[in-house]
Amino acid sequence: MKTYLKQFIECHTGTMNLVLHIIGFTFIGIGIFQKSIFFVVMGAIVQESGHFYQYARTKNEKYSPRYCSRSQLIFAYPLLLLIILYILLTTPRG
Repeated sequence: MKTYLKQFIECHTGTMNLVLHIIGFTFIGIGIFQKSIFFVVMGAIVQESGHFYQYARTKNEKYSPRYCSRSQLIFAYPLLLLIILYILLTTPRG
């Protein structure tokens, strides 16, 4: 678990990567308050583009989306699924 946490932190370096993650979190926050899965998914896509940008810029394997996805399967994706589930369960059906 400690190794995956270290990987997760390593995958979130670089100024542009961090900027894209902040923008992505903003979209996710809007999605939570507006109960919009669209905004949540857009936020996740913007965040993931930060990983692709970091890898394309550095060509360093420890920034590759494949390398980062292992730790994100433990820390980020379950949270994203919980947010989507929250929206689905709390949105009034009309």
